[in-house]
Amino acid sequence: MMQPLVASPNPAPRLQLVLNLIARIAVARGRDVLQIMEIEKLRFFPTGIFGRTWADFLYEHNFQLFTTGSRRKQLHE
Repeated sequence: MMQPLVASPNPAPRLQLVLNLIARIAVARGRDVLQIMEIEKLRFFPTGIFGRTWADFLYEHNFQLFTTGSRRKQLHE
């Protein structure tokens, strides 16, 4: 069985690096768009509300929202 080059208990940081690269390319090409919701505002919602739960999940797993790129536009326009 093949082993990964670098064993990581949490693949999210590596994924985030790729997503950040995609975002920088999108900005360089002028394809960035405004963020729909500021995730930090959701973290102040009451516990048990979907927005708060979602924001906490993203924070706990080191994920960030897609805020740029053609794929983000495709999903939200």
